[in-house]
Amino acid sequence: MTVALVIVCSLTLSLGAAVGVNVQKLSMNREENGRKPFMQPLWLMGMAVIVVDAIGDFVFIGLAPQSMLAPLGSLSLGWNVILAPIFHRDEKVTKTTVIATAVIYVGTIISILYAATSTPSYNLERIKELAGNPYFINYLMFTLAAQGTLILHGNRKGYSMLHYTALAGSLGGETLIFAKSSSELVKNAIMKGEFDELRNIIPIMAIIMTIVTALTQLHVLNTGLAKFEALVVVPVYQTFYNAFAITGGLIFFQEYRVMSKKDTTMYSIGLMITLVGVNMLVQQRRKSVLPSHVE
Repeated sequence: MTVALVIVCSLTLSLGAAVGVNVQKLSMNREENGRKPFMQPLWLMGMAVIVVDAIGDFVFIGLAPQSMLAPLGSLSLGWNVILAPIFHRDEKVTKTTVIATAVIYVGTIISILYAATSTPSYNLERIKELAGNPYFINYLMFTLAAQGTLILHGNRKGYSMLHYTALAGSLGGETLIFAKSSSELVKNAIMKGEFDELRNIIPIMAIIMTIVTALTQLHVLNTGLAKFEALVVVPVYQTFYNAFAITGGLIFFQEYRVMSKKDTTMYSIGLMITLVGVNMLVQQRRKSVLPSHVE
């Protein structure tokens, strides 16, 4: 896929995700009868938007490298800046918010331009080989340990905004790996007619884990959004998501092998610029919320 087409597809899909999440937050904020989210019609409407958007994501992620897909998630911050004040009247957009979002977009575009530009086809044997890579296994163990630590600390000390965003972001990184693996196997089966591979337990488990991690991520993110401002939660969540999704993709799919030193350097610079923009958003929003919101 060309860079322009990747950006257009990502902007469209990120709009759907931003609309769905903000509709769900609006539903939870308006709820007065104490109903669970899945009992709220407006929340279910937002969920429907997210599901449709996820189907588009599933097709899209099989057409581009994960190292390119992960930073594209930052584009949703632009939509969030536009949509959050519309759905939630108490959330205001400032000049700093606009500048920070522009910085994020610049960093994202630089990362995309120097990311791996093509993704090979992965069959079942190749996915097995990648999953057995000791570096990936160590990374996965680290991720699970971090998530377990966050849950234990949250249960003992109480969950802060950072607990929710770190958990949701790390789950998002895992979801992207499972989803891309599933998408690659489905794509390979369709293109080469090797449908027998889809009857294997591995693609079935990959699809199941995609659904489980995606739903868990959505639940954690929704819980955080119900307690804290979307303009605070979303950029911090995006920071953790980028960190786990990019690292996971580079390790699992070994995309660093097709990137030159110049590509790697510029890609890293783009990511750093993106993180600067995210930090600007977080620092700016800290001034307008209670201290307990940013513990």
